[in-house]
Amino acid sequence: MNARAIRRFVQARAGFRCEYCHIDEDDDPYTFHLEHIIPRKHHGRNDRDNLAWSCHTCNLAKGSNLSGRVDDEVVTLFDPRRQNWNRHFRWRGPVLVGKTKCGRATVQVLNINAEDRIKVRALLIAAGQNMM
Repeated sequence: MNARAIRRFVQARAGFRCEYCHIDEDDDPYTFHLEHIIPRKHHGRNDRDNLAWSCHTCNLAKGSNLSGRVDDEVVTLFDPRRQNWNRHFRWRGPVLVGKTKCGRATVQVLNINAEDRIKVRALLIAAGQNMM
């Protein structure tokens, strides 16, 4: 599968939403990224099983991070290929809540509840957009 086909596959598999914060790509002014779940610098492969569809903001915040700290414990970040989003996250209005340590670490490291991001989600919800 060539690079363009892989990109289209990952995009469609994600339902055209960021696999972390769930913003729809039509609601984000920036181009979405093919995000390496296990970064290349940590020997992550460039195949579709290691790729996620990510908004610009989540991808830049994640960078090459594999983990975060929750309650003084190092916790791995959410992996959209191997974990169920609904097990680790839930919405409280425009705020994304981590239900597990993994979810909380991901929300923190990816800065998902930054004030500007919450405001955008609140506007989208008010306009009838479903974040799921």
